[in-house]
Amino acid sequence: MSDIRKIESRPVTVNRLLRLRTSINLMLETDILTGQADIRSSMILDLTPDRVILAQTSPSLGRSQLGRKLEASIVYCDLVTREITRWGWTATVLDLDNKYKLHSYEDSEVQLVSVIALDRPRQSDLAKSNVRQAYRLEAGQNNGITVAIHPELSSVGLVNFSAGGFMLSTTTPTPYALGQELAFKMVFPDEADLPIKHLGGKAGIVRLELDPDEKTANLGLKFHELDPEAQRALPKILQYYMLEEQRNRKEEYERRLSPPQRTAPDPDLEEF
Repeated sequence: MSDIRKIESRPVTVNRLLRLRTSINLMLETDILTGQADIRSSMILDLTPDRVILAQTSPSLGRSQLGRKLEASIVYCDLVTREITRWGWTATVLDLDNKYKLHSYEDSEVQLVSVIALDRPRQSDLAKSNVRQAYRLEAGQNNGITVAIHPELSSVGLVNFSAGGFMLSTTTPTPYALGQELAFKMVFPDEADLPIKHLGGKAGIVRLELDPDEKTANLGLKFHELDPEAQRALPKILQYYMLEEQRNRKEEYERRLSPPQRTAPDPDLEEF
């Protein structure tokens, strides 16, 4: 009889989910007609018995959001099984403070920061959410991802992509129209640790935004067909970039909290 035992994941608790410097997504609202969600990224800066204190988002939440409910969600990696899931809860915006006193854990320094205060969830409030629907990779984080479409455009750039599709930016005039279907190939950089290096398939244009002043156009495309291999790999690709974003945000936050290093005067330099 085999003595091999199945490794079971640990239960997700509020205390395990809510950790300082953890990235968090806030979904404010979804446009029913377009299906576009207003999702903003933040980070947990402080925790109290009844509040979760977050860094102010960009764009910032305004006073009109006070008392309103939003969906907060966090990516959780099980330390035993390494399974990655997203957990969320419905939160209320309790306060917006531009001069919140944040105490550094490395020293006694106090910083005044802009924060959002949400009510702290109870264990019964947590629910598993769909990782792919809640995450969108923005262009500033694409790390060398390129996209080619057919018929070919002379100048095209990736704005963002998610499990549902992607958005491209190109120069105007554009030969494309709403509802048109295009073949595409999305190529990932060699250094990215991904199961495949490209996604291929067909996508339809569901949004077309023209900016005549900037002479640019944004094309919003929804996946219609994906290669079978690409369909299996897409969740892992999004998980990879979610963790990359979380690591980058944590490093950036730690750099902001670190006191500036003072260089000792060079004794060989003469004073004039």
